[in-house]
Order: sequence, then structure tokens, then C-alpha cells
Amino acid sequence: MTQTRGFRTANRRYKFLFWPMMAAYVAIILGAKFLIDEDTAPVWLNAACAIAATLPLGIVLYAIRRQTDETDEYTRLRYLKALRDAGLITAAITFLVGFLQIFDVLGSVDVFWFGPLFFFAFGISRLTNCFGATV
Repeated sequence: MTQTRGFRTANRRYKFLFWPMMAAYVAIILGAKFLIDEDTAPVWLNAACAIAATLPLGIVLYAIRRQTDETDEYTRLRYLKALRDAGLITAAITFLVGFLQIFDVLGSVDVFWFGPLFFFAFGISRLTNCFGATV
């Protein structure tokens, strides 16, 4: 297990990974969107762009995990509660969308949107946990 570090050190290490990965993610998405022609691009190039866009997000998830390992029990508990709440919210909305599709109430929804939903729910959960509220 990683040794507990001070909050400032853990936060600095988190930001050191988070911001460059977000910049890389945006650059990869914009580059893929504007440089690749969807009609003529080979499948391998589209797959490579999808994998390249996913890697920074995986590193951000690793940074969240590492920060929970490197902080004290109180901060760790707040992060884990936010991750728990985000997972529950995402799962509940996934079930709802699935049932709405089964009963022909809702058309097709791209699976992609559940990833941003998770990060949005995580952010809201982190914010509400900071103020002592629970989602």
C-alpha cells in the first residue's frame, strides 16, 4: 500500500496528472474530429483514435485512485463516498435508459454518454460531500 502523504503533496501529484491528461484528451478528440475523414478513414485508424482518446481518461482514473491511497482517512472516505455515489447514480440512470428503450419510450442512446455522466455525478458528489450533504 502506498504511504500516506500530506494532502498538499497528494493534491499536487493529482493535478500534475489530471491537467496534462485533460489537455491530451481534448487535443486527441479535436485532432481526430478535424483530421480524420469519417467516410474514407480505415477502421484501424478510427480504432487507434478511440484507444488514444481513452488512455488519458484511464490515467485520470488512476490519478483519482492514487490520490485516495496517498491521503488521510478522512479525505479517502470523502473520495470513496463520491465514487460510490457516482457509480450508483450512473447505474440507476443506465437501468432507467435501458428500460425506457425496452418499452419504446426512448430511442437509441449512445453508450458513450454514460462515461461523462459518471464524471459529472462524481463531481456533484464530491461537491456535496464537501458541504456535508449526501446525494
